[in-house]
Amino acid sequence: MIIVMNIIISLIGLGGIILARHLAWEGNGMGIKSHLFILVLKVIASSVIVGLFLVSSEKHIWSMLILSGMINIIIFHFIEAFATQKELLHQRGMNV
Repeated sequence: MIIVMNIIISLIGLGGIILARHLAWEGNGMGIKSHLFILVLKVIASSVIVGLFLVSSEKHIWSMLILSGMINIIIFHFIEAFATQKELLHQRGMNV
């Protein structure tokens, strides 16, 4: 059950990475607003998934479900940062 939950959360994390890369490549930039929007979406979706698995599991594995889900979110958040930092650091300059 833990593996299935973490696979679903990983898919959410991959969706966040794809969305962040798309926004960074588009040239719109990954400002703090879009970054926080993606983060909030991932945290809410992952929390719902963890909550649904908590409801359907036994009480003695709740801590393992919560910890593994949150570690998964953190790992994919760092992967997203590493995947988009090159585009964010080397944005196209504007002639003013």
